[in-house]
Amino acid sequence: MATTGNPNSLSREVLRWIQSLDLAYSIKNPKRDFSNGFLIAEIFSRYFARGLAMHSYDNGTAVRVKKDNWGQLMKFFRKQGLDIITDAEITSIIHCEDGAVATFIKRIYQALTQREVQEVVKRPLVERPPPYMRNTGSKIVKDTLRTGNFTEHPDQTTTENALRSELEQHEADLQLEKSIDPERFSSSLSLSGSRAPHVSKAMGEYEAPVPQVTVERIEVKQSDKNIAALRASQDPMAAPFANKSIMSAQSNNEYDNGGSPGSFSHGSRGGGGGGAGAGSAKEMLDDVVKGWNFSSFGEFAASLVSFEDAAVDCAEGVFDLICAESERIASGVLNSADFGAISGGLCSMLRDLPESSNEFKGAAQAFCSLGLALSSDGGPGGLDKFADHALATVSEVVKTDPAKRPLALEVFYSFVPPAPELRVDAINKLKESLGSDDISALVHCLTNLIFIEDPSSFDPLEAGTLLDLYLEYVVAGLGQSSPSIRSASLAMLSEVIANCGASAAQQFIEPLQKLSTEDTFWETKAQLLVVATTILQRGEKKAAEMVDAVVGIVESVFHGKASGNVKKVGVAYLSSVLGEVPQLMGVYLDVLLSMKSSDRAMLMGLGSGLNSTGGRVGGTAELPVGGKSGLTYSIQAFDGNVVARGLLDRVSAGEAFGEGAAQVLLGCVLSQEDVSSNSWTEVWDGFVGLVLGGLKDGELCDICCDVAFAFVAGNNDAAAAVYENGYVSDAVAAVYGEGGADEAAKEGILMFLTRVANNSGKGCDFVEKLLGESSVVSGDDDLLNLQADLAM
Repeated sequence: MATTGNPNSLSREVLRWIQSLDLAYSIKNPKRDFSNGFLIAEIFSRYFARGLAMHSYDNGTAVRVKKDNWGQLMKFFRKQGLDIITDAEITSIIHCEDGAVATFIKRIYQALTQREVQEVVKRPLVERPPPYMRNTGSKIVKDTLRTGNFTEHPDQTTTENALRSELEQHEADLQLEKSIDPERFSSSLSLSGSRAPHVSKAMGEYEAPVPQVTVERIEVKQSDKNIAALRASQDPMAAPFANKSIMSAQSNNEYDNGGSPGSFSHGSRGGGGGGAGAGSAKEMLDDVVKGWNFSSFGEFAASLVSFEDAAVDCAEGVFDLICAESERIASGVLNSADFGAISGGLCSMLRDLPESSNEFKGAAQAFCSLGLALSSDGGPGGLDKFADHALATVSEVVKTDPAKRPLALEVFYSFVPPAPELRVDAINKLKESLGSDDISALVHCLTNLIFIEDPSSFDPLEAGTLLDLYLEYVVAGLGQSSPSIRSASLAMLSEVIANCGASAAQQFIEPLQKLSTEDTFWETKAQLLVVATTILQRGEKKAAEMVDAVVGIVESVFHGKASGNVKKVGVAYLSSVLGEVPQLMGVYLDVLLSMKSSDRAMLMGLGSGLNSTGGRVGGTAELPVGGKSGLTYSIQAFDGNVVARGLLDRVSAGEAFGEGAAQVLLGCVLSQEDVSSNSWTEVWDGFVGLVLGGLKDGELCDICCDVAFAFVAGNNDAAAAVYENGYVSDAVAAVYGEGGADEAAKEGILMFLTRVANNSGKGCDFVEKLLGESSVVSGDDDLLNLQADLAM
């Protein structure tokens, strides 16, 4: 429902629609945020996934960048048959004119959703706005000069004539208003601008009554409270910690007992005591929630797990305060009973709140903060308290709810100091709580915990260490019938190798080879590829026999007939070792080129925008695959030059340069921040004919345009090669000449020429010269318009 008023505002209905699209950037100022066309492209990419490539758009603010983006959008609109915007409207949007963006967004909302925006017209004001709110001559001049027509075409004569016309119209309006309402311009106006009664009177004839004001005497009393106590009386969140400051102000006895200005008078953490006395941790948390009308922390926890509004509204504030004051709260834990009262409420939240809720995440974070504070002394006291009061509930959570397992185990480990012997003791306590016969749950827990471990905890020289414990369960897990347990065990092994080197994998080579030929579960195969990648990454002194064995494992599970998830994981991980193990390049490219275009684009990082120099911005970190084990996978960084050279070898040997190869080359180029090296120049020299020749092909022109522009923008030698050889002029002649009917290729070439001209002065000179010498320009309006723009 739209309301007429601010011409730049969007209706709630449209805003809800935009928020549902989950755009990369939030909308704060519509006429500014949409002016460069980047978010417009992202909106249409949600509805036309295959017809619009976001990697071609730049989220920049320069006029050149905005024109480039809108030029690509107009090309896309023409392809889709969408007649929804004119060139004049684009100019208005680029220059942030009032109402331009709001009108266009409303239009595309109606086109894409097939729904009408209901207009609610505000009741007009009875009175005209006061004079100070009306436009002045100066305001009219400024607004006129800001319009797109004057910004785009700053012709002095045209500008002067337009301004003169606007000012003459403004003067005519003023004269008309004077003739209709002469009293407004008389001296008898009141300060508010309304007409005052025209009555003459002598000075002193009328005087307004002056009200009598009585001022009472104010007495200032000396306060016996300090700043912390006064603040606590106003702020419920500060109340639990005001007692300490009050005690500090009244007495310095706690310093005499070895305390400090930041300590509590009742003693240090872990000391004895008969319960939660004054200043205890339980009392602190009870006082925290009393500011939100809860009698105790336990009552707050019970209300929160029931999702009562009062508890949900204050949950974020409660958890933030616990995190901020975790050290003080931890120092107030007088005994195990005191800790039990606190952990009971937090454990109920971990058990009963949905794992996707902010309240669950906030409770876990607050619990972790307390754990880290209690374990900061390096002793087992925090773990002992947790084992007595919270471990049973946390064990239940990790056994029954895999989605909550990572955060629940993070809470558990926060109470354990990083010393290896204490970690071993903690895992044994967890094993006992889970049940000694339940190896499945324990293996899955260890798979999560190993990624939290400090690498220094893995000491292969000591017997009975943390490393031995993990290796014990790797062996046990690989022998289980459950494929998810085998996958989790392989994930543990990969992390062991990452921390200890490839030598730790020597004893597992034969079992891994057996799994690669016998196991049919896709995630086991995927984890074998992760393990193989880790061995090749960490094998500083690996023997040739080990490399050959690992390559054999890869080739057994990674091939063109493998499942889609195995292909994705293999491409994502093996790309990082192709430089060290070139014998994998063949199978890597075979699989990569056999994948769907959308999967290949995602793995090559082509789902994000380009910056103004052609380089990639951002990228996907997590691989969108998942299995029963709950393991996650990520896209690894790779050397694009190595892959591009491997692709060049294949093409040079006679393999066709099709859409897949062009897409891979684009991903390689955009994966690098710098493509100016001689090595990249050699790659371009090998591909230049194929890439610029691809501009003639309607199916390849978009990708080849992006590849060529990335080289032109980032490599001076490559740019010189484009300017000096005749590939581009040949493509223009072939596509725009007689018999050239491929509209997609025409639009691709036009876009390439526009981007090159906007990139640099040399690029502009090159395009201007090319168009001036070409015989086909006169037959195409788009080329003529580009030539005219460059001539200005």
